[in-house]
Order: sequence, then C-alpha cells, then structure tokens
Amino acid sequence: MTVAQSAKPSSSDITVTLKRLVALLEEDETDEYGILQPSQSAFKLAMRLVVDAYEIMGDRFPKASASTDEQGGIRLTWSKQSPECEVRLICPATATQQATLYHELGDDYAIEPDVTPSVLVQSLEWLNLA
Repeated sequence: MTVAQSAKPSSSDITVTLKRLVALLEEDETDEYGILQPSQSAFKLAMRLVVDAYEIMGDRFPKASASTDEQGGIRLTWSKQSPECEVRLICPATATQQATLYHELGDDYAIEPDVTPSVLVQSLEWLNLA
C-alpha cells in the first residue's frame, strides 16, 4: 500500500497517521512478548475508521500514534498536552470483537463500546476543543 504525500499542510496529520498504520505491517511478525504485526482484521478496521473519520473532519483530523498489542490488535492514540487528554481507539485482532474507544481528561474518562466513524469524529472533535 502506498500513502501519497500531499503538498497541503492540512493533510499532513492524516498522512502521518496512515504511514504509522502501514509501518505496523512492516514489523517482524513476533517477538518474545507476542505478535508485532497487526491482524488483517484489525488493520482493515483501523484503516476504515481513520479514513472515514478523516473524510468527515478534513483539516481538523489530528495525527495519532499507532501500536499493536500482543494478539495483533491495533491501538491508535491521539494525545494533547495542555490540558492533558487522550483518545484511544482499540481495534481487536479478531473480527468477532468490536472496536472500543476510550477518552480521558484528567480524572474523567469514558469508554465507547460501539465505535463508528461518527463516534470517532465526536471524540476527536472533543480532543481538539479540550
């Protein structure tokens, strides 16, 4: 998969996020802690949610860090330093499980068990406004 570079600064955050997702596919398959590469199911779900959210948000889409868990699931994290807050999208390794969204601001946090692109957009807009 190729991620095209765009001259527009507005698309740089989505480009960074997509490159980070694709880079997960280039990791070694496993290490002593478990699986490093994401499952195809987790990768497809993460890509769909990110691309769909970007189509809704456009320039407001913030960049995320990307990592895998020991089972091949994907975790995307959007963070803000001031105030310290975070949104995490967890895409499980298997298609039988649903994605989960977690957001936190100080001691307040919430978990969204049914993630759709619009739910992700709402959380990312909340992060942008925090």
